[in-house]
Amino acid sequence: MLAWTLVILVGTAFIIGAGIYFKTGGSPWQETPEMSAVVVDVADMRKSKLSDSKTDFGDATHINVLVLGLDGRKGVTEPHCDAIHMFSLDIENWTIEVTSVPRGTYAYIPPGNYANNEYYLANACSFAGLDYGIEQIEKIVGVKADYRVTAGFSQVLGILRIFDLPTTDSLQWLRHRRGYAIGDPQRSHNQAVFMKDFIVNEGGRLRNEAAKSLFYVVYSIVDTDMDFGTARALLDGYLSSDIDKRPDDIVLKMKPYYETQDLHLNLENPDVQVQALVDFLKPRTSKEDLSDKSLSDFQNDLITYIESQLKEKSVAGLYDQQLWLQVEDHDIREEFQFRFLEKYSLELIDQDKRDEAIDLISGYISEKETLAEEQSVKLGRGLMANVVQ
Repeated sequence: MLAWTLVILVGTAFIIGAGIYFKTGGSPWQETPEMSAVVVDVADMRKSKLSDSKTDFGDATHINVLVLGLDGRKGVTEPHCDAIHMFSLDIENWTIEVTSVPRGTYAYIPPGNYANNEYYLANACSFAGLDYGIEQIEKIVGVKADYRVTAGFSQVLGILRIFDLPTTDSLQWLRHRRGYAIGDPQRSHNQAVFMKDFIVNEGGRLRNEAAKSLFYVVYSIVDTDMDFGTARALLDGYLSSDIDKRPDDIVLKMKPYYETQDLHLNLENPDVQVQALVDFLKPRTSKEDLSDKSLSDFQNDLITYIESQLKEKSVAGLYDQQLWLQVEDHDIREEFQFRFLEKYSLELIDQDKRDEAIDLISGYISEKETLAEEQSVKLGRGLMANVVQ
């Protein structure tokens, strides 16, 4: 499932159709490819990526999916790699191995004006670029990624909301580190545990055909170089293997190795669990930080920021960040998404990219139909009518 959650479901591979065209360049509900065809495609792709690096792709029966949670706060154009997890999918025995890498792991960064304490993986992604950061991650893990999946704060919140999981509490849990003796490694392991729990506890929901449509909504939210046909084939394979009923076949590892605990977020009372972490830290937290700000304060600041950005000449970059997904109020979130869609579509038309605008609006309509957002569907259709005239 992709992201911290294609992470989350894929386990598999994370990851609307109505005859529209999206990332794959065709209808997402085209026939799912056979696994043998997926293997051939991966083999051909690996040949084209061979280099002098000592890092290879590993066993031919494994497909490696690198899932990155990016520290994509508002206004950030060069995000850090905040969550790092390599999913090795064994398509012969249908098992999963997740190798997590703490964001603070040392990494060489090309010469620049950096302090000694800034040479770590998260900064490698930000200072030297995502591709360079991924190369360093692959060296640490020991295998190259066949595919990558990335998601920022906004996308993770959107995915959690789709599956009716706590949003703010889950994200706070996934990001918390200061309350642990070993800090960042325990946080990284907590993220892996959270994703495994999701696969085990929620995987069965995707066996329902109606629920499978949500899979494509998730796929459309994240950024990935995996085509939808491959993602769907992997998902179907793992669901058929009953991986959610075989938790021992989902193995969690860490590189470099740290002694960690299996800590689980209590989804029944996540706010109580998270508040206990906050209360533990309060006496140890500087008065200069934002710890006394309420969620309402943060939301008001976010809404003010989004309003200001909608007044800018271009919203292309902000549209990709999907900032509206961070808004907790449903009606305001829907309003912002449509306003961004409307403005960005008009930008594309002004650039003689009408087909791209139509694809964008089509995807929006299909997403809202899947999520039963009738008012948003109506707005999307009205915008489409104006664009195609």
